[in-house]
Amino acid sequence: MIYMLGGIVIFDSNVESTSMQVGFKGSLRMETRLISPCGLNCRLCRAYIRERNTCPGCRIESVPKPKTRIRCEIKTCTRRKGVQQKLCSFCSEFPCRPLKRLDKRYRTKYAVSPIANLERIKAVGVRKFVVEERGRWLCQRCDSVLCMHEAQCVNCGKSRRDG
Repeated sequence: MIYMLGGIVIFDSNVESTSMQVGFKGSLRMETRLISPCGLNCRLCRAYIRERNTCPGCRIESVPKPKTRIRCEIKTCTRRKGVQQKLCSFCSEFPCRPLKRLDKRYRTKYAVSPIANLERIKAVGVRKFVVEERGRWLCQRCDSVLCMHEAQCVNCGKSRRDG
């Protein structure tokens, strides 16, 4: 199914598995299935972006992952079983202690809040959140995807915190 949302073309081939793809200029291609249980966007993660030994994303089960993703306390949490979209924001214990620790670390080191992401997803839905991520994580100078773990665009060097 193809539809427009906020002037952006959305390709939603399989709503049930939440594999929505949003077409953008360049190689930016975001999918709802790349939103991890903790609310981080795997498309923006260094492990997903790198050229060797890439991670397919926290919610992708069919391929081998780095050991850190296999052992992740949030990803492997059993309290989320049966929870809508398998995201922490829909869990009765949201936000739990491990998520709060992760949020503090990511806010401090990378100016990214998994808890704020999850609250936004709960408010607007994962599809609209993915569309919003485009505006937030596309370099305004060179149209490259920004990495949440880097302070500047790895392609052109523009600071990602400069409007």
